[in-house]
Amino acid sequence: MRDQPSDESDGRQWMPVGRIAGSFGVHGEIKVDLLTDFPDRFNDMKQVYVGPERRPYQILTSRRHRQQVLLTLQGLDTPEDVALLRQMELAIPRTAAVDLPEGHYYLQDVIGMAVLATDGTEVGVVTDVLRTGSNDVFVVNEGPKAVLIPVIHDAIAELDLAANRVVVERWVLNTE
Repeated sequence: MRDQPSDESDGRQWMPVGRIAGSFGVHGEIKVDLLTDFPDRFNDMKQVYVGPERRPYQILTSRRHRQQVLLTLQGLDTPEDVALLRQMELAIPRTAAVDLPEGHYYLQDVIGMAVLATDGTEVGVVTDVLRTGSNDVFVVNEGPKAVLIPVIHDAIAELDLAANRVVVERWVLNTE
């Protein structure tokens, strides 16, 4: 699991870390669905950016609650305040992202990568990443021509961030 891709056009400058699920209690506390493998980052964060406008909010409190994080943001004092932001993405500047070990990558970095088969056949472009629980799945292209590529060692021959390409084993493309 890694941080999820952003839908924003400036997504490479921002790292999504959560999505507002709703309010918690009557004092404006926010339930956040995590879009990160690093939920402890919220313990040290002072500010988060909300929605497509990336409006900054100071974090007053942060705590874990089951599979979510509960935040109190300055200026959001009631459940009604939180309701206006429901389903909005929480992001941080990309420069604040956790450094990953070699061989690991952020899902956001895969969006837009060219996909080729090992025999050189052009497959398309990664347009989305599905989180299935057991392994991620790259969605290549969109609509009825979409190809789903499991992100497993046997399917991915090469993932080269510098070259902006993914090379997949030919068997992945056989739909018969």
